[in-house]
Amino acid sequence: MSWPGPAIAASFLAERHRWPLWLPVALGAGTGFYFALPVEPNLVMAGAASLVFLAAAIGAFWSNNPWARLSLALLAALALGFANAKAREARVAAPVVTHAIATHLTGRVAALDWGRTGLRAVLDDVRSGRLPDPPSRIRVLVRKGEDDLRIGQGVDLTAQLMPPPGPAAPGDSDFARAAFFARIGAVGFAYGAPRPAPIAQPPSIWQAAAGFVEETRARITARIRAQLPESTGAIASAIITGERGGIDPDDEAALRDAGLAHVLAIAGLHMALVGAGLFWLVRALLALFPAIALAYPIKKWAAGVALAGAGFYLLTRGNRNREPNNLRLSY
Repeated sequence: MSWPGPAIAASFLAERHRWPLWLPVALGAGTGFYFALPVEPNLVMAGAASLVFLAAAIGAFWSNNPWARLSLALLAALALGFANAKAREARVAAPVVTHAIATHLTGRVAALDWGRTGLRAVLDDVRSGRLPDPPSRIRVLVRKGEDDLRIGQGVDLTAQLMPPPGPAAPGDSDFARAAFFARIGAVGFAYGAPRPAPIAQPPSIWQAAAGFVEETRARITARIRAQLPESTGAIASAIITGERGGIDPDDEAALRDAGLAHVLAIAGLHMALVGAGLFWLVRALLALFPAIALAYPIKKWAAGVALAGAGFYLLTRGNRNREPNNLRLSY
């Protein structure tokens, strides 16, 4: 039997028009390589390596060797993915408390998350006399006065804070890592009810826009839970606004056992269902009127409504600056 190497190489060359599809794979592999390292790499070295490989890949495209083009382009994508992950880490790096501490603090409510034991509030613009270098954001469990909290409101409270904990078991979800990338440097619980307080500085345009989205999302969630009892409302809000706190453990276990736990995590499937449903509904309604259906592009109108509806759904499912939904501890 002859060596199949030349035949494999010829088949691979015949697929040259599909080689660019491997670039995102290499980019993701570079990001995965960053998170797999046991030590934190140097940002300058990561950036320099990506620039060198990128320059080499650009130069390789002037040559006639397709293997050099492919190899250097994949290496460049790999290095760029690695550098991008490191740059993201450097961009979100913020102070983290090193030990448990009880302190009085003020802050601005950036997000609200309903849980089974109370309302979890994410605060930014944190100020505290006992924290000379306070975290950019903290998350505290509020059990009293939670109905009076509003997005963008300044609050004054006393809280027990502690560092975000790591995984409870090997291979388990890493709470501390997710909290780090959400810029949450402390978690804990509030003593008593928060009191209104003036905010340290007026919000920026972006903060105001994010606050409006979060407030809209919180109102929708509160409305759903006011109409649907307990875990039923929590499941409905998880599907509509991405707010998963408060789901009964037995219901979560039942969904996992049935292989349906992924339904609670809003993803592309949900976006497609919303867009397709709106498209079908609007087009079907317009088709009921021949004067409109025969004279106007109702398909484009339906597509426009579907895009707008899907965009609104994307906003209400949760702000990118909030902590991920897997930050599900009781504090």
